[in-house]
Amino acid sequence: MEVLEIITVMAAGVVKFLFSAIVSYKFGNTYLETVLLTAAGGCIGTVVFYKAGGQVMEWFRLRHLRRVARAKARGRAPHRVFTRTNRLIVRIKRGYGIKGLAALAPPVLSIPVTSVLAAKYFRHDRRTLPLLLSSVVIWSFVLSAGWKFIL
Repeated sequence: MEVLEIITVMAAGVVKFLFSAIVSYKFGNTYLETVLLTAAGGCIGTVVFYKAGGQVMEWFRLRHLRRVARAKARGRAPHRVFTRTNRLIVRIKRGYGIKGLAALAPPVLSIPVTSVLAAKYFRHDRRTLPLLLSSVVIWSFVLSAGWKFIL
């Protein structure tokens, strides 16, 4: 295996986890190599996007608080906007929780989207990152096996 091939498979694991095993098999990697490379790429992407997403979400929260404080100082009462989308997000968050997000999202959405959503809604739960990482490893085994039989 060449270094460029390894980096390509791991990058595919970060960007679109569902198809990263296909990339690995196209380079001629074995099942175990595919599992290791896709899991490593997915885990690296999860940690990076979870940490960065948490910082970005905190920045947005502080920005919102500053805007609300300015509006109150000007004598305007801030109004809450509770849309249908907000209700849907709350329903999904309460119904499925972090376990549901970790179990279903990595292959369906992507590693960056899943990690940022987890950082936004579950950053205070200490189980979040370990659940996401274990989900990525499990899905790496499942997807590598599935694509092995299809290809």
